[in-house]
Amino acid sequence: MDMTIDLSEHDAALLEAQARAALMPAERYLAGIVARALERRQRRAAADLEAHLDAMASQVSADTTAEEMEAALEEALTHLRPQRVWQP
Repeated sequence: MDMTIDLSEHDAALLEAQARAALMPAERYLAGIVARALERRQRRAAADLEAHLDAMASQVSADTTAEEMEAALEEALTHLRPQRVWQP
C-alpha cells in the first residue's frame, strides 16, 4: 500500500533522524512503526473483549446454559451493530 502522510517539518526531521539511526530508509522505518502500532491495537482490543466477556460471564447465574448465553450474546450484538460509529 502506498500512502502519503503530511508531517510537520519537525516531525519529518525526527522521523528521518530515527530512521538513519536505525540504518533504515525512512519509509521502511515508518512502515514498521505503523505495523507495530496496529498489532498493539489489535492485541489491546482482543484483551479488552476478553475482559468484557469475563465480566459478563461472572454476572451470569450458574444454572444458565451455554445456549442461553449464546442467545443473549447474539441479541446484544444485534442491538449493538446498528449503533456502530466508526471514527478515524
